[in-house]
Amino acid sequence: MADNIKYEHELDKKVEITYDSLPNSSFEDVNMGGASFTNVNLKESRFNDVNMQGVGFDNVTMSDAVFSDLYMVKSKFLGVNLSNSRFGCSIMNNIEFRNPDLKNSTFIHCDMTNVEIDDCKIDGLKINGYDIQKLIEQAEKGN
Repeated sequence: MADNIKYEHELDKKVEITYDSLPNSSFEDVNMGGASFTNVNLKESRFNDVNMQGVGFDNVTMSDAVFSDLYMVKSKFLGVNLSNSRFGCSIMNNIEFRNPDLKNSTFIHCDMTNVEIDDCKIDGLKINGYDIQKLIEQAEKGN
């Protein structure tokens, strides 16, 4: 009779792992919705085909991280240090930059159609080699 016992996966099983080490582990086809990770080392981990809708990252170090083929519509980056980061081949339509520090940044081959720059410090800002502050000053003198 014991041979007829069937074990079914527990769909809503709660697992707590505390003070444990799981280096080089692999998780596949796992539902971790609503999971909480605190003081976790995920150094050199890889995430592929992962649904992270609505996740929150707070006090996280992601130095040397690579993000590719991401869908991050309506995402918020608040208090983020992106120094020495590179954005390439990215769709960034309808983006709002509020109070960022963009000193010494370079924009190459960008489509800036209908971009508005308001109430920004632009000392030394150059577009195609032209000092924009000087052009604004000349335009204001002409009015």
